[in-house]
Amino acid sequence: MGQASGFLRELRHRVKDEVHYEISIDSASTSLYGELGRTIKISHSGEKACVHCGRRVKKLYQNGYCFPCVTSLAQCDLCIVKPHECHFQQGTCRDEQFAEDHCMIPHYVYLALSSHVKVGLTRKGRQLTRWVDQGAVAAILVAEVRTRKEAGELEIEIGTFMSDKTDWRKMLIGNVPTDINLRELKEEMLQRVPPQWEPYFLKEENTVYEFVYPREAGFVPKLTSLSLDKTPVVEGVLRGIKGQYLLFDHGVFNVKKHAGFQVELSLANL
Repeated sequence: MGQASGFLRELRHRVKDEVHYEISIDSASTSLYGELGRTIKISHSGEKACVHCGRRVKKLYQNGYCFPCVTSLAQCDLCIVKPHECHFQQGTCRDEQFAEDHCMIPHYVYLALSSHVKVGLTRKGRQLTRWVDQGAVAAILVAEVRTRKEAGELEIEIGTFMSDKTDWRKMLIGNVPTDINLRELKEEMLQRVPPQWEPYFLKEENTVYEFVYPREAGFVPKLTSLSLDKTPVVEGVLRGIKGQYLLFDHGVFNVKKHAGFQVELSLANL
């Protein structure tokens, strides 16, 4: 990869022996596999555009949306981050077709080990993407429910005795406990939730999915958030990638947070 310019999008990835990342500019993606040790330079032109409608704006919200889209799109509604507050049945959904395609379909509830063990939810079939975006090193499926709302309700039940948040700092450092048994935790958790959820438990599905992220041996990132709003050029030697973060000696760069920024990107040898 030499240079590319356009509007930045979130990192894409594939799960193999280790997570293989791609960085996307507009609709084109370039692999970052095997690129550790090279210098990445990301220069922001000052222009921003909504990832949905393409409108040029001064400020973006929720990882790349303009204000009109944030206040009108179903995927930007509060119920996306608080699924138990789904209001589809009340007839007030912003986009019923979006709800039918994304919310009124089977969802998984899971346990993941990132900064610590947490409970989460995701659409069925999207679990690998969700786990990698959260920087999980291991995960296990707990239940399969009929809708996103039900997944949110079960997550709330489990959240009364287990965290549903990821500490991005601890996740990036990678200093997570090595003695956690997700299968045992799943079994203990299933004993604690109300019995009406039992028909949805995945009791026979005990696969623990594990993930390895590209990182130079022994490297510990400096937990300084690099922002193109504060400094229009971010440049450094790529030491690792985890979740949606590029890891440099002098800080970490959240790619997804900068979706919609117009950039010129170059990757060069030291």
